[in-house]
Amino acid sequence: MAVKRQERQSRDCKIPLQWILLLPFAMQLIGTIALLTTLGNYYWTFLICGVMLLLSMAFGVFANRWIRQEIEHIEISLKASHKKYKTLFELLPIGISITDPEGNLIAGNLASEKILKVPNQELTSRTYDSPEWQIVRFDGSPMPSNEYASVRALAENREIDNVRMGLFDDHGNVRWLSVSAAPIHLEGYGVAIAYVDISVLKHTEEALRQSEARLQAFLDNAPTPIAIKDLEGTYLSVNQEFTYWMQTSYEAVIGKKDYDIFSHDSVKRVRDMELQAIFEGIAVSFEETVHLPNGQRTFIITKFPLMDVHDKPYAVAGIYLDISDRKQGEMELAYSRDLQAAIYNGSADAIFLVDPLSLLVFDCNQQAIIMFEADSKQELIGIEGRTLQKREFTDAEIDAITDDVETFGVWSREVEYITKKGRYFWGNLAVTRITVASQEINLVRVTDISDRKYAETVLKESEALFQRITTISPEVIYIVVRHGDGSINFEYVNAAIEELLGMSIEDFMSMPNIHRFIFHPDDFESFERELNHSMQTMDIFRHEWRIITSQKQVKWVKSQARPERRENGDIAWYGFAIDVSERKQTEIALASAESNLRNINQELERLINLDGLTQIANRRCFNDRILLEWQRLHRDHQPLSLLMFDVDYFKLYNDRYGHQMGDECLIKIAQTVDDLMRRPADLVARYGGEEFIIILPNTKAEGAIVVAELVHQAIQKLQIPHQDSTVSDIVTISMGIACDLPKLERSPYVLISQADHALYEAKQQGRNRSVLFVE
Repeated sequence: MAVKRQERQSRDCKIPLQWILLLPFAMQLIGTIALLTTLGNYYWTFLICGVMLLLSMAFGVFANRWIRQEIEHIEISLKASHKKYKTLFELLPIGISITDPEGNLIAGNLASEKILKVPNQELTSRTYDSPEWQIVRFDGSPMPSNEYASVRALAENREIDNVRMGLFDDHGNVRWLSVSAAPIHLEGYGVAIAYVDISVLKHTEEALRQSEARLQAFLDNAPTPIAIKDLEGTYLSVNQEFTYWMQTSYEAVIGKKDYDIFSHDSVKRVRDMELQAIFEGIAVSFEETVHLPNGQRTFIITKFPLMDVHDKPYAVAGIYLDISDRKQGEMELAYSRDLQAAIYNGSADAIFLVDPLSLLVFDCNQQAIIMFEADSKQELIGIEGRTLQKREFTDAEIDAITDDVETFGVWSREVEYITKKGRYFWGNLAVTRITVASQEINLVRVTDISDRKYAETVLKESEALFQRITTISPEVIYIVVRHGDGSINFEYVNAAIEELLGMSIEDFMSMPNIHRFIFHPDDFESFERELNHSMQTMDIFRHEWRIITSQKQVKWVKSQARPERRENGDIAWYGFAIDVSERKQTEIALASAESNLRNINQELERLINLDGLTQIANRRCFNDRILLEWQRLHRDHQPLSLLMFDVDYFKLYNDRYGHQMGDECLIKIAQTVDDLMRRPADLVARYGGEEFIIILPNTKAEGAIVVAELVHQAIQKLQIPHQDSTVSDIVTISMGIACDLPKLERSPYVLISQADHALYEAKQQGRNRSVLFVE
C-alpha cells in the first residue's frame, strides 16, 4: 500500500527588483503628463518635472544599492544558518531520517547509519516497505508496515511518538528502537523520523521480568514458611509452606495480624523483634516455640525489613526455619554421647582414636592409660601407635593396613607391645574406619591377650598361628576345594560361619555342594562365572553375592580368596568372607532413590515441554527443537521447512460456541495434525493461542506443500461447525510455509518470521489456504 499526500498548491509572486525601482520613474512620468495638461507655462512645468526626475533617479540609485546590500546580508545569514543546521543534523546522537511525500527515504544523519546499520547511500534507495526491512513489534511478533511511525505520520498528518519496534540485521540479531515521526510542512518533504536505540531498556525489562519470575518461583517452592507484613503487622503475603504449617488457606491469613492466628504468649516477643528489624534496618534472628494446629513446633525466625527506593522500610519479611526435629535430635545425640562415653571409658580394651592421614593419636580412653602404664592421657596423645610396639610396623605394612581398612572396613592382628615402663605384653590390634560428625577416623582397639598367648605356647607354632587368626577374626575364613568332577566342598571354615549362616560348623561341613542350597538363585550364575575365571587364570577370586541363612534371611557376602592348584588337579581357594549386607542395602536404597529421581526429572522435563491443553509440544519445546535441528541440518547440508497456521476467525468461534468448545476445537486440531506426522524428527507444537507450528527437517519446499495440503484435508474431515466464518461453514485454517538451508550465520528465527509473513499473506488473500514465502 503506497501512502501519498496531497501536494500543496502554492505559488510565490516573483517580481524583479528592477521593476520595483522603476516605479518612481513611472509615477514621475504620470505626474508630468498631468502637469502638461493643466499648466499653461511650459517652462516652469518642464523645470519642475526635471527636478523631480533627478530626485527620483537619485532615490532609485540609493534604494537599489541599499536593497542589494540587504539581500547579500540575508544570503550570508541564510548560508550560515544552513551550515549550522547541517552540522547539527550530522552531530545529533539521535538517528534522524527524512522522507519525501511518498514515504521514500531521502536523507539520514550519521547516527541513523550506526543505529540502523545501513549506509546512507543504501538507506536513500529504500522505501518504508522494502523487503530488506525485517521489523517486529516489541513483543516479538511481525509488525505490518501500516504500524510504522513514518507511515502513520504521513497518513494521519500528525506527530507519532515512541513506537517501539525490533529491527533484524543481516546476521539475525535484533536491535530494539523507539521511533518517532513528524510531518515536515515544506514542499518536497514528507516526514522527519527519529530513532533511539532502547536495546538496553528492552534487555533490562526482560531481566526484570525473569528476576520477578524467579523470585515468585522461589517463594512458591521455598521449603520453609515465608511471610511478609506491613509495618503495622498485617499480613500482605505468605507462601504455600506457611499455609501448610498453619493448616489454613492463603485467603484466611491475608489481612490478619498475629493476634488473630497465634497464641498471645509468643506474639509479643515476635512483634518486638519485628520492630527492632524495622527501626534498626537490620535482620534479626531468634528462636521461638509456636503452637500450631498439628502440635508445638520450634522455629528459628529471621525478620528483616524490605526497603523502598528511598531506603525506607515499607514492609517486614519473616523466614521460619523448623528446627523441631533438630532439637529432638540434639537431645537424642546428647543421650547417645553420654552413653558412648560411658562405654568408651568403661571398656576393658584400650581404645585409641587415630587420624587416618597422619596416623597420630588424638584421643584414648582410660584403659589405654592403664594398659600402657602411662602417667596421663597427654603422654599418649600425639604419638604414632606403632612406637608402642616391640617391632614397629614398616611403612609398607602401614600402607597395606590402610588399604585393607579402606577396602574391607576392618583390619586386625596380634602385636607384641611394650609399655611406657618397659613391660612387654601381647595384644590383639583391631583397626576399623568409623565416621563421626562427617569426619572419618580410625578406631584402634587393643585387647590384652597375654594370658592366651602364654597358653598357646605349648601348642605347635603352625597350629597356634592358624588358630589364633581364625578364632579372633570377625570374618569367615575358609578353605574350599573344587574337584575334577565339578563338585565343591569346604575343607575348613572358622566359627564366624555360625553367626553368618545361623547354623553350626558341623552342619555346614556335613553338606556336600552346600553352596547350591545357601546361595541366592539369582546370584548363582555370576558366582560360577567368577569362580571359573579364577580357576582358569589363577587370579585372586573377588566377588559379592547373596546367601540365604537357615532362618531364611538374605545377606550379602563379600569374599576374597587365593587359588592354588594341587597335585591331583583340584583347585583350592584360601580366603575369607565378610557380611556386607548393611552397605549393600544402603547402595541399593541409594540406587533406587537415584532411579526414582531420574524418573521424576524425566517426567518433569516431559511436562515442561508439553502444552497443558492440547497435550502436544509447547512453545518452549519448539524453541529448543528448532535450534537443535538448525545446527544439525547445517552440518548435514539439508533443508528445513516450517508450517505455521492458525484457525480462521477463531475469536468469532469462541464468541458463538464458548471457550470450552473453543478449547475442544484446538485439542481436536492439535491431535489430528500430530497424528499426521510419521517421522520421529517431525514436531507439531502449539505456538500460542490458536496458532500452531510444524517443524519438517530434511524437507524441501515441495514436500512442505504436500504436508500442508494433507493438514488442510485432515482438518476439513473433522467437519467442525463454524457458522460465523466468512470462508466456510466449518472450521478452516490459514497457513504460511517457509523453507531454507540452515546457516550458522543466520538465526532460525528468520525462518520463523518468514513463515509468519507467509501466514499473514494467506490471510490477506482470503484465508483457508497456504502461501509459500518467496523472497
